Amino acid sequence: MRTPVARALAFEPRTPAFGIARSLVAIAELTVLVFTSDTDLFPVVPNGPTGPRCDGLRALSLWCFDSSASAQTISRIVTIAALVLAASGYRPRWTSIPHWYATFSLAAAIHVPNGGENVARFLTLLLIPLCLADDRIWHWKRPATPLPEWSRGSAYVTHLTIRLQVVIVYGQAVWTKVVEPEWRDGSAMHHVMQDAYFGVGSELAGFLESSVLTTSITWGTILLESAIVVCVLGNPGLRRIGLALAVVLHGGIVLALGLVSFGLVMISLVAAASSGRSEHGGELPRPPVTV
Repeated sequence: MRTPVARALAFEPRTPAFGIARSLVAIAELTVLVFTSDTDLFPVVPNGPTGPRCDGLRALSLWCFDSSASAQTISRIVTIAALVLAASGYRPRWTSIPHWYATFSLAAAIHVPNGGENVARFLTLLLIPLCLADDRIWHWKRPATPLPEWSRGSAYVTHLTIRLQVVIVYGQAVWTKVVEPEWRDGSAMHHVMQDAYFGVGSELAGFLESSVLTTSITWGTILLESAIVVCVLGNPGLRRIGLALAVVLHGGIVLALGLVSFGLVMISLVAAASSGRSEHGGELPRPPVTV
């Protein structure tokens, strides 16, 4: 049995799921910026500021350097450029910090951030230690060299932290559901899908008349979230199953309720948790020798 130190030294985070996680979380934020106007990003709220929120640490946001309309346009363009680079997979080492800052800036400045923005901010921050040691030009390519020795332990601990975050997020979601009578009796999704803002369209409204269907969806949501928690705690094979379950869960939510950016962020979080593998026998790959 490997010791924790041996597992850390044999850990390789740069799997395809790592690239999927980085790209999806960037695309999620891009959908917000590309399809949302400044008026909707920074709506007028009672007793709130006009424009971006810039109190406290939020003043570090890119959107808070200048409140003029032209400056806001520049902030949007710069943020989109950083997110496009991250989504493309180009130079993870050099794009990881701009990616995090762009995500932080948006989440900090908007008036009503949803859970997706907060998760994205946390995830992009945790991806930085994994990216700083990544010397690939594109995060889609197979690594040609091993991770530097100085980064192996930090990469392993960071990955464990991401997995712990998944357990907390989904575990809390399950707990808050099962303590509510509407979730236990199976009627919660019936009410959610009738919501004036997030509810399903008229073409799907007829399905809400089936109590069997809405009860199945309600409890199916709880079971899928519980299964994701269990899978993320398991081996790489189980974690990949957890990623597939997250795609099913959040893909269904996107189709039914239209929460695109939130769904992409949550899938990217589980993808990051499902990334990584232990090199066979604990041996790290060696750089090619040229003669």
